Amino acid sequence: MERQDVERWLERHPESVHTDPHELLDRCERELRSHVADETWGRARRIAERHLEHWASTFGLPAGDAFVAREVCHELARELRRHEPSPGAETRRPSESALRALDPTAREMLCAWLDELAQKEEHRTWLEVVHFTDQLANRLAREGELGSEARWDFDHSYPRTAERITRRLILEYEQHVRSTPLDDIE
Repeated sequence: MERQDVERWLERHPESVHTDPHELLDRCERELRSHVADETWGRARRIAERHLEHWASTFGLPAGDAFVAREVCHELARELRRHEPSPGAETRRPSESALRALDPTAREMLCAWLDELAQKEEHRTWLEVVHFTDQLANRLAREGELGSEARWDFDHSYPRTAERITRRLILEYEQHVRSTPLDDIE
C-alpha cells in the first residue's frame, strides 16, 4: 500500500478523519522515519559495543592502523548484514493524538500503511548503516587519520587499534543520528 492510497481513502471517508489527512500522514511518516533511524543506528551501536568488549579483553601483536581499521570495519559490516533487524511494534505505532483523530477503520488503514513503510524504511536504513560501516576505514585512511606502519608498542597492537576504531564507529553512529534533524528525513 502506498501513501497515495491511504490519502485517497482518507479523503473519501472524511467522517473517519477528524483532522487534515495530509498533515496527519506527514507527521506520522516523519515520526516513523525518525524512530526507525534511532532504532537502527542504536542497534548497530549495541553490536559495535559487543565487539568493543571483545577487543578490550584481547592481547595481540602490533599492526598498522589502516590495516586493522579495514579488517574491523569490514568484519563488523559483514556481521551487521547478517543481523538485520525487523521493526518493532513501537516503531510503527502512531502517536496518541494521531490515533484519536481517526475512527477505528481509518486507524487500521493508517497502521497497515505504517507497518509496510516501517519495513521498507528499516531495510533502507540498515543498508545505509552497513555501507557506512564498511566505508569508514577507507574514509579515515583517505583523510589521513590512520597510519599504515606497525609500531612496536602496546598502544598499536591489533586489539588496541581495533578498540580505537570500534569506539570511533560507536561515536560516528551516535553522531549520525543526532545530526539528522527530524525535518530532513525523507
